[in-house]
Amino acid sequence: IHVVEGATGGPRGVAPFDYGSLRRRFSKTYIANNGYDLELATSHLADGRADLIAFGRPFIANPDLVERLQSGASLAEVNSTTIFGGGAAGYTDYPRSTETSAS
Repeated sequence: IHVVEGATGGPRGVAPFDYGSLRRRFSKTYIANNGYDLELATSHLADGRADLIAFGRPFIANPDLVERLQSGASLAEVNSTTIFGGGAAGYTDYPRSTETSAS
């Protein structure tokens, strides 16, 4: 099950129900999403609150997200004025990090 925890594209604290309870009751693969950074993802995976973490918007703004997370490089923010605009701007024009060795 893939669960957007909190308001879609918004704060994680807006919860229409108890996600922890859902996780405890659902014994299959639980994919958590919404507002995760490396620290939060790592802690949720380590204590079993999720089996996988989905990174949506961070992948849009960081085509090299995996390398950035592995190296501790800073993450670029999504440009909210171009997201879902229907063109390439804001989807394919984000640069790779100069802080990672994969650059």
